[in-house]
Amino acid sequence: MSRRGSRRGGLAALALAAVAAGVVVLGAPWERGGREQPEGRAAARATPRTAAVESREAAPRAGAARRAGGVVPGADGRLRIPVADQVPWRLPAEGPPSGWTLKEFAGRALVELVPGPDAPAIRLRSERSSFVLYRDVLVDLDDLPVLTWSWSVVRLPAGGDVRQRSRDDQAAQVYVVFPRWPAPATSSDVIGYVWDTTAPAGTRLPSVKAPNVRIIVLRSGPEGLGAWHSERRNVREDYLALFGRQPPRVGSVAVMIDADDTGGVAEALVTEIEFSRS
Repeated sequence: MSRRGSRRGGLAALALAAVAAGVVVLGAPWERGGREQPEGRAAARATPRTAAVESREAAPRAGAARRAGGVVPGADGRLRIPVADQVPWRLPAEGPPSGWTLKEFAGRALVELVPGPDAPAIRLRSERSSFVLYRDVLVDLDDLPVLTWSWSVVRLPAGGDVRQRSRDDQAAQVYVVFPRWPAPATSSDVIGYVWDTTAPAGTRLPSVKAPNVRIIVLRSGPEGLGAWHSERRNVREDYLALFGRQPPRVGSVAVMIDADDTGGVAEALVTEIEFSRS
């Protein structure tokens, strides 16, 4: 990946590095710790630099994304975020799926593409590690406010609690990143939807490690482990409630897992991520 591509594609990792490491992010990914592994195939690079540039360049970027096989809304008004741009002929397949970029914050990532209930799924396993898979998208929540996905948690990190800095580990995490320019590293807004071990479902709070990140606990504890669950969130309404202002455009989505604070093991699967009108 080129240096310019790394700067643009690393936005989600930048915004989530503080969540994983409990630090203030001041530099680009290659200026900090952690190992970034580019995806097998380039994702759509549509993150705006300023509002003015964004409005001028959105249409050409969308056309380029279509030609490159990137993530753009379909004719039905849905923006489907594939678990892989190219699904290998044989599953499971180890490593980050094509179209996604992997960044490791602690330990070694265990990622593979596996058969899911109706389509392939991304399997994430943490053994005292912390890592994120992310890809760029461009979503106007006035047009596509609803985010849906399916996930399954196989193993929760023992003692994980999103409210406690020393135990802030979750098996299943889905993040929506809103770049705020000209300083996305320190001012981008992030919403995280998580399955926590201890904090009750419905808990909403700023991340204990990064004040620009707001967390919503969707599920809690062992009930439903091993089963697939479909989630549906109106991200626009969540943003208004959490940040108290109109949302900028979405710039990245990410899936994350960590068990480094508790020093344990966690495992989850995710598939069918999609933005839609309703």
